Amino acid sequence: MKNGVLYIVATPIGTLSDLSPRAQEILSKVNFIVCEDTRHSGNLLSHFGIKSHLESLHVHNEKNKSSYLIEKLMNSSEKSAAIITDAGTPCISDPGALFIAEAHLNGISVQSIPGPSSMTSALAACGFIQPRTIFSGFLERSQKNQFEEFNRWKLISPCIAVFFESPKRIIPTLKNLNEFFMKDKVTICVSREISKKFEEHQTGSIENILNRFSNQSEIQGEFVICLNIPVEQKLAISIEEAANEAMNLVKNGLQLKAACKEIAQKNNMNAKDIYNEVIKKL
Repeated sequence: MKNGVLYIVATPIGTLSDLSPRAQEILSKVNFIVCEDTRHSGNLLSHFGIKSHLESLHVHNEKNKSSYLIEKLMNSSEKSAAIITDAGTPCISDPGALFIAEAHLNGISVQSIPGPSSMTSALAACGFIQPRTIFSGFLERSQKNQFEEFNRWKLISPCIAVFFESPKRIIPTLKNLNEFFMKDKVTICVSREISKKFEEHQTGSIENILNRFSNQSEIQGEFVICLNIPVEQKLAISIEEAANEAMNLVKNGLQLKAACKEIAQKNNMNAKDIYNEVIKKL
């Protein structure tokens, strides 16, 4: 540890007592703590009587500030620092990865202190069993981009797909999931308020879960979604393969747009994407 040590410390996602004794000890002894929001983290640390200095690191300054923090760590008295996030395990759909990568490049020892994680908590609570899991963080907003991600999941099925969603976007995303996986035997687990008083994990078909939330007047809580995607009888195809199939239909007399639409419906793909791929080949 000649060049110092950087601790990745998980913090509570809803219940303060989930901060482990080891995490408290490390946060108390390091020279400084890197966090997203100094006011938010300051309240957490104050609760435990931790007085270590705080440095902010967020999506808007991480690229420019990481080098400064590395230099500060290496020149500090104990050559030690910790990184935390507002809630849960740092760098899981949160800032920090660039900072940690730079620590590795500078020969700084990186140590992960395990603790709360909404992703693993939801995965453990869903009850699904598959040989692999894929984590997609927060999905893109557009239906086109979401369908592209859903198709990636199908390409590696059987699998469990896990992602985060906000209360404002949960209904549109559930509608997209229902449309895309309409012909598939996919089950879903919707988790929210993990480790809090009103924690819940709802499982069932996508359509049933969509109907439950559509009937709620106000939706609150941050969501973790797990999808149980079984192996397909016919694996999803690539955009190039879809274009080739569309061209074969055209050779048999079908109009190009109609051919692209037919292949798109058959494979839960976007007809415009297939059309553009065919045009590239002509």
